[in-house]
Amino acid sequence: MTSSPRGTRLPSGDFIGSRSLSVETGGFKIGLWRAALPPEGVHEHVHDDAHFVLTLDSGYHSQAHDREKPRDVAFRAGTLIWNPPGVEHRDSFERPGGRFLSVSFMPTGELTGADPARLTHHRAERAARLLIGRTAAFLAGDEIAVESLALDMASAVFHDRDARPGDAPPAWLFRAREAIEDLSANPGLQVRDIAALVGVHPVSLARRYRRHFGHSPAAAIRHARISRAISALTGAVPLADLAAATGYADQSHLTREVRAFYGLPPRRLTAAFG
Repeated sequence: MTSSPRGTRLPSGDFIGSRSLSVETGGFKIGLWRAALPPEGVHEHVHDDAHFVLTLDSGYHSQAHDREKPRDVAFRAGTLIWNPPGVEHRDSFERPGGRFLSVSFMPTGELTGADPARLTHHRAERAARLLIGRTAAFLAGDEIAVESLALDMASAVFHDRDARPGDAPPAWLFRAREAIEDLSANPGLQVRDIAALVGVHPVSLARRYRRHFGHSPAAAIRHARISRAISALTGAVPLADLAAATGYADQSHLTREVRAFYGLPPRRLTAAFG
């Protein structure tokens, strides 16, 4: 396939790519994918149902709203995107082969009218990562655990939408988030370093970060670091070298973090996407 037909309507749980593994339970369809086409080959298309996408590689372009990111700037690895049913879009990776998790379902009520968005709440990001491991290692009896994680993701759409209008995150908090993503590979990076960069006290940073993003800035550093490492986890680079390049103390430290976030060791995570 060199391009997708214009106006394509994709059936429930389907995406433009190659799927290596899938699980279906509780009305949710979960898949592990690699993108098949470059951006110029992806035309406007519509999904019959709602879906989440968690990117494992950088360079993902989406019409999903992020108040601090221009539309033409690609999202990094570890970004969680929400698209309601029936939205016409041409979301795609900058290069074929980009890996992603999909979670599709048919919502009812208020969720059908939600706008495409980047979700930043910790609970949804954590659930999406763990779903990768649950899908790759799925066994009979795991259905309720998979459904629970998928429901955690769905509830995050309401959390982000229902944020109090008068309680918008300050601009410096978005700068802090960007700094964490930029500097996460630096060994020894601490919350106080980020606070100093944006000109606030570490306590103020920690309080506002948890209030608006659902977790601490220290947890955000771990999230950004593991996303960077997973993006480079292709099997071509020795794990010890990858650990050193992405801010981990050693290969053992990296392996522990991959297990903690995804429920799988590094090599098995790589194999899960074919």
